Amino acid sequence: MVETMSQTTAARPSADPRASHASWRPDIQGLRALAVVLVVLSHVHLPGLEGGFVGVDVFFVISGFLITQLLLREVERTGTVSIAEFYVRRARRILPAATVVTVVVLIYAAIALPVARLDDTAVDAAWTSVFLANWHFAASGADYFSVTDPSLFQHYWSLAVEEQFYLVWPVLVLLFVPRLGARAFTGIATFVLAASFAYALWVTAATPEPAYFNTAARAYELAAGALLACLGSAPLRSRWRHGAAWAGVLLLAVATATFSEQTPFPGWHAAVPVAGTALLLAAGPDTWPGRVLSARPVRYVGDISFSLYLWHWPVALAFAAALPHDAPLVVSAALTIVVSFGLASASYHLVETPFQKKRVPVFSRDRRTLWLWPISVVVVLACVAGSAAYGSARQAAQQADAEAYFDEHGYQEIQGEDVDEVQDSLDEAVEVAESGAPIPPDIDADALQDAKWTDLVDGDCYASEGERDADVCAYGNTQSDTTIAVIGDSHAAMWIPALDMIGKDHDFRVVLFAKMACGAYPVVQDADGHDQPDCDAFRDFTRDEVADLAPDAAILSARGQLNMTDQPDASIDEQWATAVTEAVTGYQESAGRVIVLGDVPARDESEPKDCVDAPGADQENCVVSGESQEAHSNAITQERAEAANAIYVDTEPLVCTEEGCPLFAGDVPIYEDNSHLNRLWVEHIAPALGRELEDALP
Repeated sequence: MVETMSQTTAARPSADPRASHASWRPDIQGLRALAVVLVVLSHVHLPGLEGGFVGVDVFFVISGFLITQLLLREVERTGTVSIAEFYVRRARRILPAATVVTVVVLIYAAIALPVARLDDTAVDAAWTSVFLANWHFAASGADYFSVTDPSLFQHYWSLAVEEQFYLVWPVLVLLFVPRLGARAFTGIATFVLAASFAYALWVTAATPEPAYFNTAARAYELAAGALLACLGSAPLRSRWRHGAAWAGVLLLAVATATFSEQTPFPGWHAAVPVAGTALLLAAGPDTWPGRVLSARPVRYVGDISFSLYLWHWPVALAFAAALPHDAPLVVSAALTIVVSFGLASASYHLVETPFQKKRVPVFSRDRRTLWLWPISVVVVLACVAGSAAYGSARQAAQQADAEAYFDEHGYQEIQGEDVDEVQDSLDEAVEVAESGAPIPPDIDADALQDAKWTDLVDGDCYASEGERDADVCAYGNTQSDTTIAVIGDSHAAMWIPALDMIGKDHDFRVVLFAKMACGAYPVVQDADGHDQPDCDAFRDFTRDEVADLAPDAAILSARGQLNMTDQPDASIDEQWATAVTEAVTGYQESAGRVIVLGDVPARDESEPKDCVDAPGADQENCVVSGESQEAHSNAITQERAEAANAIYVDTEPLVCTEEGCPLFAGDVPIYEDNSHLNRLWVEHIAPALGRELEDALP
């Protein structure tokens, strides 16, 4: 990610001891090693290292320092800056390894990814080839910390930031340093640092997710390194260096140990690793941390750090997809680290070094090297087109095979009048899947989303993130004098298609009170235990509305203990049990009776959209076990609900049997995603759910 050490050491020796000292900075190579190790360890999810993503900030500071130092020395030596030579060096440094990794990842994607994700990956690759990946991810709403379908090229955002910075920085050096001198250029660097930092504070607060990728919000990190280069490579007096080095280590350690995906970034938080890196650079190699960073094994990791950074992310995602869902973390982490280091070492010796040392005859001359970028763009775009064509052909072949299979065997007939019939249909669906039946030909990732409960529930009737109330909407027989209130989150709202049918058949009105990620039971469902004022306000709104409505019955539901954490005074289970009791008894005061719907098992082992589009997938790949966290929370929910004289309805038999949970019954998808039911299936099992509710409803 940053300029090579060979470019730093190539500067003309100086009689000034400090300048001579700066010409060989083995500690910088070690600092680069530390940066990439932090990034890798955070991406393999090792506990206590969630903040390792600050390694990228370390890279930015080093890069700004080395590039500016290189440019200033060129001015000192020649009186000017050759923009062409600068970009020749950047091309040799960045393009060979980046292009090789991009091509290999595209080949992997064509072979292993579902078609929908392959198309997205191909688009991402095209943006990376022109060093605009960061703006592409920002515009597409990507969340750097999201664990849902992250891009195989997401880590290329930092390369884009650096190269965009380098479109401007050499020009500024050329315009100002020959006339004003290096010391005067400190004012330019200081201005860029201050302006970018102020912007980073604002944009992180205003739009936190795209802010992460924003070049203008990151420029101050590179400018910090540049400012240090203007002041001299080791500007601190010797008596301050040891303290500065240890302060730098402490700042990096604090950031790594305390920052997480919840930390607003970059904002002011990024200043912590930036300051830590600047202190280590200013302290120089003659400190205890500097000597550790200068050790030969550490320096070697620094040598391969660029390739290691490029390889580790797609390798981590590949193992995450290939390993069983319940594989131990240590296994996936170890495999990712070992394979990434092996690929990085090979890439460094076979790709990076030959180009940097001009051993590749075609590009041994600087003028020819300038063609590396357009050539790499053409190569990547050709691979993008090839991978897309291969993916389309692969999908067409699977579709043809599926059509031939079902033309011969037909579809399973499914029944849903009562739970026994549903269980028989699910048992048969598992048998069909285990026989090797293909995915129904008309079902792909998009088709799973074609029939959703939101088709029936208008957006104004369902409170989304940030909203504290919603329209009160009615379903079923809206003219009936009998009213049922449905209360909870999306796992309550997804039953509305069935309850709408049941209400029309049994002559009652269904009124919905639902909010995204805000279940019926008053627990804090935030991974860091933060308060949820929007959810609390919506629960207050619901209680008041239900009290005024005085329904004949209230149906409560929620997704089980998602994103809950143990609290000092109560475990997760204790919090959940208390909340169920509180909700049930609270609504018993305003509703004639309370019915509690258990949650359906989440399909964490197999995301439906990935399963149906996976290369070579069949229905057996899409069958998961019924063992889930929901079973545990459902047991607590049932015990507390029945203890409070509420009626508990188990919904698991409507989607799973003892043999497993299929994704299809006939040509009907059961789930739309890993936890919500498909509307077609909910409507199909409406009679069975109605039978289960018969004794409970008025």
